[in-house]
Amino acid sequence: MRFNKNILILTAIIFLVVMAKYSWSESGSNKKLAVQYRIVKTTDISVGMNIRKEYRIVVPSMISKEDLKNSMKNVVEQETRRNPDIDEIVIFAYDRVEDSGGVYTFGKMEWCPNGKWGGMTPQIASSNNRSSYKFNFYISDKVGNISADDIPTEREYEIFYTYDKALWADPDLDEDIIKKRIAKKLGISEEELYEIYIKVSVHQIK
Repeated sequence: MRFNKNILILTAIIFLVVMAKYSWSESGSNKKLAVQYRIVKTTDISVGMNIRKEYRIVVPSMISKEDLKNSMKNVVEQETRRNPDIDEIVIFAYDRVEDSGGVYTFGKMEWCPNGKWGGMTPQIASSNNRSSYKFNFYISDKVGNISADDIPTEREYEIFYTYDKALWADPDLDEDIIKKRIAKKLGISEEELYEIYIKVSVHQIK
């Protein structure tokens, strides 16, 4: 019985060591790559024989510039692994899925021959040789510089979009009238409505 008990203890120790090593390896790998994204839309923007893909991804608001770049690179790695015939990729990054239908809010990346969009040649297309490919990054200045206080709440976004929609619905109507109407509808003051509108606007275009 003692022999069997020792075997069980030894087996348990080995299992814990292996699991600890596996967990450390996984966390170390994730920390190195810090891949943090979710693809919310994929669009085929191919031209002729040139296979082009557009990806829109959502990332955490507090992501760093380095982690954003790594995340976008990972999209290229994963998608070209699934389809090696993809010739060019463009990625738009956002911190909210609700904004992903418009201009990127966090960054843009192009993956293309010699860093030139549209630089595809018949030779590259036929050989799938990607050795000349480069990444072009366009990262918003706010990425990596956002504090928790800068991030609008869901309620503030709701107020912003309600007011913004009302402004565009009747461009000829006096803005003060619209502000008063929407503030009353939302149960807040006109001053608070304006402050929230400015806060969200600055966060989106900063």
